[in-house]
Amino acid sequence: MGRAIKIIVIVIVAIVVLLAAAIFVVTQVIDPNDFKPQIEEQARKNANLDLSIPGDLSWQFWPSLGVSLGRTEARIADEEELFAALDNASVSVAVWPLLLGQVEMDGVLIDGLEVNLREDQQGGNWERIGPQDDTSQDQTEEEQQTADGGEEGSTLDIPLTIPSVDITNGRISYRNATDGTDIRVEHFNFNARDVSLDQPFPLEMSLRYQDQSDMRVDLNLKTTLAANLDANHFVLNPMMLDANIAGATAQPVDVHLEQALDVNLDEDSANLTNLVLQAAGTRTTGEARITGLTGDMVVAGKLDTEPFNLNTVLKTLGEPAIETRGDSALNKVAMSATLSGPANSVIAKPLTLTLDNSTINGSAGLQNLESGKIVFDLTMDKIVLDQYLPPESPSSEDKPAATGGDAGKSGGTANLTEAELIPVESLRPLLLDGKFRIGHLTFEQIEASDLSFAVSAANGVLKLTQASGKTLNGDFSASGTLNVAGKTPRISARTKVNRMQIQPIAKMAMKDDLATGLFSMDGDFNASGNSQKALVESAKGNLNLGLADGTVRGLNLYNTLVGGINDTLGGLKGLTALIPDQQSGKLPSVLSEDTKIIDLTSQTRLDKQVAYLESLDATLEKGSLSGNGWFNVLTQQFDLHIGMKSPELDGGKYLGDATWPLRCQGSLESSPAKWCGPDRDGFRKIAQQAATNAAKGKLKDKLGIDAEGDTTEEVLKNAAGQKAREEIEKQRDKLNEKLGDKLKGLFN
Repeated sequence: MGRAIKIIVIVIVAIVVLLAAAIFVVTQVIDPNDFKPQIEEQARKNANLDLSIPGDLSWQFWPSLGVSLGRTEARIADEEELFAALDNASVSVAVWPLLLGQVEMDGVLIDGLEVNLREDQQGGNWERIGPQDDTSQDQTEEEQQTADGGEEGSTLDIPLTIPSVDITNGRISYRNATDGTDIRVEHFNFNARDVSLDQPFPLEMSLRYQDQSDMRVDLNLKTTLAANLDANHFVLNPMMLDANIAGATAQPVDVHLEQALDVNLDEDSANLTNLVLQAAGTRTTGEARITGLTGDMVVAGKLDTEPFNLNTVLKTLGEPAIETRGDSALNKVAMSATLSGPANSVIAKPLTLTLDNSTINGSAGLQNLESGKIVFDLTMDKIVLDQYLPPESPSSEDKPAATGGDAGKSGGTANLTEAELIPVESLRPLLLDGKFRIGHLTFEQIEASDLSFAVSAANGVLKLTQASGKTLNGDFSASGTLNVAGKTPRISARTKVNRMQIQPIAKMAMKDDLATGLFSMDGDFNASGNSQKALVESAKGNLNLGLADGTVRGLNLYNTLVGGINDTLGGLKGLTALIPDQQSGKLPSVLSEDTKIIDLTSQTRLDKQVAYLESLDATLEKGSLSGNGWFNVLTQQFDLHIGMKSPELDGGKYLGDATWPLRCQGSLESSPAKWCGPDRDGFRKIAQQAATNAAKGKLKDKLGIDAEGDTTEEVLKNAAGQKAREEIEKQRDKLNEKLGDKLKGLFN
């Protein structure tokens, strides 16, 4: 028995020695470089690659058996550009287990891997790799069938564990000549230890990504991978990713991601759990399940972003802080979202956003992942807008007027720029459908409620389909369109305001309590162009304005009228008595410095920067107005010609129907008391006509003469002529009478 065992041991040792000797002979006698021509021929035949191996092929015998490959380059057949290359590579197995009939990989190393992917209108260069004739294709399919368990071969199930897999100094580039994409991945390093298909194993990866927009990402990944190739099931748990992203913001930002990732390709699904995302001072946690990875994707899960200070985040990104009037503004921003929605979409519903003391609820997301259509339906409970406005400049109230007093209707355009104003290229592909509501809003002590907005965008046309709300005891509605589909952007808008208190608006716009009353407006507006100058120069529109139960402070048109009438009539001797019911012959002024308006309407036409008041009609507490004029919306200068009637003159025999001309001109930034004054020439003409009418009346009453003439002088001359003719007639009649009496006496 002992002898038998001894013989068996000798035989085994002999076999091992012979096998070791065979390996030694193979590695020392056979030169692998002799096989380069055959390798290159097979690469050309089966892969359509011109393979060049300028480096050496070499054997390694101890302590591992393997082969190493030097510099190797591959080009697509008949092309000069390098497709792929590597500086060196090696693969080895442990000798001792091999001598005992076991295959144990010792390690795989690839260094200096380089891959250049190119794409144009004809497709990608990688699509030209592989057999280029039917024979090779048929042969490949037969080989695949044999490998899958065909009759010509059998599978060898070898337990495989690789102590190490290393890829170092890798470089991958991708260029697309059609759309200009230029992506480079450099410093690619991959390391895995104890690689096994039966047990989880750790791996690490690092790389640098850079593209044509100068976006740069330095990425480091650490995870433990469990892979079941038969079930196409992969689990990365835990998975930690750290990245430094530069180019997207002024300063690079660090991103840290932790999660457990479970991907099942047979089920076409992926699960993300224990998600923690930290970036620029924000922290988001959550989980998600994705199904339909390769088809109609469905996403479900939950995300929560902890409260953060927005300006702190901006500082981290190297961006300037948002200056606000309120010290507490933007101090608390947070989000909570439940991901749901139909296939091929990502919708956060319900979605809760927190902005300091305001809360926004609703839904938002991508309705269609392929088209990128954005949808939202959100409601904000309340907001005090003042605290989010920029701080007021200390000298803002003392700033000079936009232009000088002589700028007139053409002033103000010199300050307009021709710089591009509308981001046309960004807006054209936009697909959008959204609604936003605000329950209560406070702005400059103006309160508004029930605000509702609806917007849409498609085919380069952006629409504000609804903008409505209640404020200042009235309501408003508006709609508008921005069309960027063509070469030149076009804007159109329609606005309606119904009986809104004008006092707070006037105080906010002009920093002065200038007017009160119920303001109404109905108008439309359109313009085209892509700069301030172009939009203003093409602006056109129509407005119907109204003001009821109003007051214009600091401007008393009645006193302006009274002063003009008294000065004008007082300067003409003998005409002060023309003012009815006034013993002094003068109209009295009123103590008020304001003009009270019972009702005012105006039709206005906008052309470029000028609003032309084509008609202005108003009923005042003391009189009525009518007129026209213009207002420059850029310089706030105006020039109005107004006709005014006074009730004190009603019933007057000579002045009752007169409309007294006033001229109002200047700037809204000047004192209202200096705006209006009498049109002296117009007043004088009315006074002269009144004097003429008075002369006619008195001549009629006292002398019975119906004198004619357009002026007093003409009337008096005409009356004198008539009187002279009457006297001549009388004298002639008397002479005839005396002559007749004498003739009668003579004949008697």
